[in-house]
Amino acid sequence: MKKHFSLILSLILMVVFVSGCGEGKKTVEIKSLQEYKDNILYFSLKYPSNWDVQKSPGDRFIAITNKLAMKRFRSYDTEGEACAKIEVQVIKLSGDITIDSIMSKKLFMDEIYTAPKEIMLDGVKAKMQSYSFPLNDGIFQGEIYYAQKDADIVTIVSFEAFCGTFDIYKEKFAEILKTVQLGRMPVQKSDTIRQVVEAPGPSEKLVNYKGDGFTINISDNFDVKNPKAGGVIKSYQFIGERRADCDIRIDIIDASKQKSVEEIADQNKSAHGKSNPVTASLGGEKAMVFNFSPVSGVGSRVYYVVKGTRCYRVTMNWYKGEEQMFKPIFEKSINSIKFQ
Repeated sequence: MKKHFSLILSLILMVVFVSGCGEGKKTVEIKSLQEYKDNILYFSLKYPSNWDVQKSPGDRFIAITNKLAMKRFRSYDTEGEACAKIEVQVIKLSGDITIDSIMSKKLFMDEIYTAPKEIMLDGVKAKMQSYSFPLNDGIFQGEIYYAQKDADIVTIVSFEAFCGTFDIYKEKFAEILKTVQLGRMPVQKSDTIRQVVEAPGPSEKLVNYKGDGFTINISDNFDVKNPKAGGVIKSYQFIGERRADCDIRIDIIDASKQKSVEEIADQNKSAHGKSNPVTASLGGEKAMVFNFSPVSGVGSRVYYVVKGTRCYRVTMNWYKGEEQMFKPIFEKSINSIKFQ
């Protein structure tokens, strides 16, 4: 991801050009707040009741302006909708994992961030950093907070917005920050047995699904959704209940004017961390493949295949902490794809 923003410093010189690009973008207002409480590590906060929510108990909570916005936060496209995100993540400390080591693993280049500033959060000292950089449709801006109320857990809170809209949400973000309760380990009682029931991972039983111009075998406990995205004819997302960051997605793109898969892959390098694609085969067709990490803790593999006048972009995302649960089954699904 740091490579993806290697041109940030030069782009700063273009601020005058992009300063008005975000004007007229429609934002999703914050109408009211409601509370989320994690029942495993006990962090909590209030969030916009009209925003879309993704949660992974004992790990992460995300409130985002709408479902389609998550794609832009995964790839940090230079143009798109004016979306915003609130995220809380809790990380258990062990061995060499400390709050300092966590803070050092930044998503963007070090130069993007301000120096850490000390604030109070949930009654304890916390570190805060802000960051921003220009994109084609306005300034992307964020704030991130690191704090510990429990010696074994770091809580990370972040607020981000595209298209120069951060200031629109800034007052509400500050209000939400005041409601944050930091994560803590549960107290074990000798006379109590506490069992946590988690959502299942992908089923090993695969069923055939027929899409527009392709077929794929997918876990029988996964749902099929059709999210909308700009520049895409149709999208298919295959996702289970366990994690929002583990899915398979197939986007169909018009390739009538660009029939070279190498050319298409080269044009999309910036969306995949500036990584270099490798040649492979998918469904009996030549493919160009990117392997990268769109966000911390998540792996991603993206295939580009041209069939006739269409380009099929096949993406699989998996949480690295549960790689053995998701990745082998996802690879079976990907290898089952056939194009018509």
